[in-house]
Amino acid sequence: MKTLKHMVILLAGSALLGTLLLVLVFCIPTKGIQRHVAQSVDRILVGEDRLPDNAFLRHILKDKESYTDAIIVQYAFEKIPGKNSYEHAMWAYHHDLEDEIWAAEDSLRAVLNGADTSGMYLREYSRYWHGYLIYVKPLLLIMSWEQLLWLEGIIQALLLLLTAAVSIRKKHYAVLPALLGGMLFMKPELMAVSLTMSVCSLIMLAAVLFMLLREDWLREKKYYPEFFLCVGILTAYFDFLTYPVVTLGIPLCVYFLLSERENVIAALKRIVGYSFCWGVGYAGMWASKWVIADVTLHTGTIKDALWNVLGRTEAIGGRPRMNGGFYVISLNFQEYHSRMYPMLVIVLAVLVLAALVWALCKRMPLMAVLETVLPFLVIACIPFAWIVVVQHHSALHARFTFRILGIAAMAACCIVLNLVKSSKSRKISDKMYCK
Repeated sequence: MKTLKHMVILLAGSALLGTLLLVLVFCIPTKGIQRHVAQSVDRILVGEDRLPDNAFLRHILKDKESYTDAIIVQYAFEKIPGKNSYEHAMWAYHHDLEDEIWAAEDSLRAVLNGADTSGMYLREYSRYWHGYLIYVKPLLLIMSWEQLLWLEGIIQALLLLLTAAVSIRKKHYAVLPALLGGMLFMKPELMAVSLTMSVCSLIMLAAVLFMLLREDWLREKKYYPEFFLCVGILTAYFDFLTYPVVTLGIPLCVYFLLSERENVIAALKRIVGYSFCWGVGYAGMWASKWVIADVTLHTGTIKDALWNVLGRTEAIGGRPRMNGGFYVISLNFQEYHSRMYPMLVIVLAVLVLAALVWALCKRMPLMAVLETVLPFLVIACIPFAWIVVVQHHSALHARFTFRILGIAAMAACCIVLNLVKSSKSRKISDKMYCK
């Protein structure tokens, strides 16, 4: 009951605070923001004719996600006459050239070039929080889009360095290599050139660092349910529905790396329980936006959002659910264009098999092996379950949803590292017993 009370307070408080912050940032004058966006528009919307000569940069910028970045920066500077700050915060307006299909890049360029918006379509996107605007708007007021990307990149690098330092200081040596193994499958070079694609990465890294710093406090106070709830809340507020489940899967991997081995049933209960708490935070925070917008402005957001949830989770192309799920999983795998990734998958599979054989050769009990491996195997299934459930969205936006497969890669790294650690611990304990 105490945990339930905390969860209700955290959800309600987050919804109110999130609304207040959005209203405040929409009070910021937009001329300076528009000027900085106009200076950077050719870099935001990199076309085939504007790619640099450098082969590495061409590869990165060719696959850069510019569509959602165009929407974000247009939200940041566009001000609709006759609409107050609260209406902007709830409705999330922007002008578009097309009626049926959104033309985000062309619309951004048209508005910046002074097009007559009376002849354009006024769109709203009220079913999302768009919480990223609480830092994008004030920062674009004082810096360019490129400088904002550099700032996000520096913050991500600092979070990684701090994670490395804290994990070494606390002798949790497996955390950093496992984390890097997972992030390698998320194409970090593409996240570094997009405002949208870096959000979940920042939340995930901050969550991992917090777990390392406050490990004893979280465990002694039994605050892990509230922790995963807060991670879900932050993801729903700041993310633009990109690859949100990494903020669940990767912290779960870290949790089991930091924990003592426990029986299979207890481990499964923790995975289910903490996933449920994350889901309550994610879905609860998201739904609170629908309720606030609908009750105060009669936006029709609840109806619109529910129809979109049904649409995003429907089976793709009229296929049966599981058949469509396997098809969409294959679409996400196809985003790994480089030959390096199949080689890495083979290396990971060989390492997992070698670690299992080595642990059994060291006479590690079969139940101990199962208790070490099973939690990570279950976590590795999370991205595939997400794709099957949210398969329409995962097919439509495979070019960035593929990043959730990094969870499975990290789980595989954790299996190898934890088996090695457990086998060595058993060897040391056996020697002490013989003495």
